[in-house]
Amino acid sequence: MKKFLSVVLSILFAICLLGTLLLSVVRNNFSYSKLVKMAGQMMKPVSAAPVEDGLFHPGDIRYSLAAYEELGDFSDFDLNSIDLSSIDLTNMDVNEIVQSYLDMAGVEVEPEFIAEVLASPEVSKFVDQYVGEIVDYVTGSSEELNINTDDVLEVMNKSLDMYEEHTGEVVDRTGMKEAVESNVVEAKASIQESLDSVKEENAESLESLKQFDFFLSMKFFLICAGICLLLALLILLINRNIFAWLQYVFMPCFIDGLLIFIAGCLAGGILPEIIKTALDAYALPKGIYEGIWSLVSAILGQLKIYGLVAAVLGIGLFVLGTTLGKNTKTNTVSE
Repeated sequence: MKKFLSVVLSILFAICLLGTLLLSVVRNNFSYSKLVKMAGQMMKPVSAAPVEDGLFHPGDIRYSLAAYEELGDFSDFDLNSIDLSSIDLTNMDVNEIVQSYLDMAGVEVEPEFIAEVLASPEVSKFVDQYVGEIVDYVTGSSEELNINTDDVLEVMNKSLDMYEEHTGEVVDRTGMKEAVESNVVEAKASIQESLDSVKEENAESLESLKQFDFFLSMKFFLICAGICLLLALLILLINRNIFAWLQYVFMPCFIDGLLIFIAGCLAGGILPEIIKTALDAYALPKGIYEGIWSLVSAILGQLKIYGLVAAVLGIGLFVLGTTLGKNTKTNTVSE
């Protein structure tokens, strides 16, 4: 009976440990900062992207907004009627689109410079922070949208510093702080009103998102870890023998670790081609592949590390248990 219960608890421990390890990997990679970083890599394009990406070609202009404006009024156009698979997005030049906006604004800088500004640590930090603010507000984690004027000023000053260094011009910043403070108040009210509409229209989806968010919370992770610890303690209490306990615990650690490590290695060899094939089917830019793969590769890397650590821990417990077992037998014989 004791052995039967120990085997059952050992199997439950293996399942719970596997789930906890996988949950830890998911939690580490599905944070605001990681998702924003992935989105950033999808959009990073600009000066750094190689020519074959089709994303950013300063010397090879293909499309311009002016060319589309000649086609007429698109206000009544139904976006749902567009077949994305028929559009070759790999030949679209983001550089030209950005340049068109710069021309309309009368700003005489290269689109590559805009990419450098957007990639700066200050802007990246700002985007990361306020994507989190928006998500928290929409999902109900916070009751008010918090926009700090100082954060906006910091980003604007950094952008202007880079502009002055790039162009050699000096920008008059007189009254900028007052103007930003006034605009932030107006923008906050407008953004919050828009987000309230989004919350009303997507109430059911947001409720599902809250439940998903709970499963990624530290609270749920600690519950899973606690169950693993409880099962391990139950095995120890049933056997009342550290040697027997190590035998029933090492195998789940080793098997779970081995499974996770092998899965990470196999997925690393298979997924790149699957992702590329899926993106090619819709003629999506390679920048999107880079963004998705940055997240996937991080997950696979952690799977391998977690798997290796768990497997080594299992082997260590086996060696320790075997050593203790031999010592116990030796002491018994000598007595």
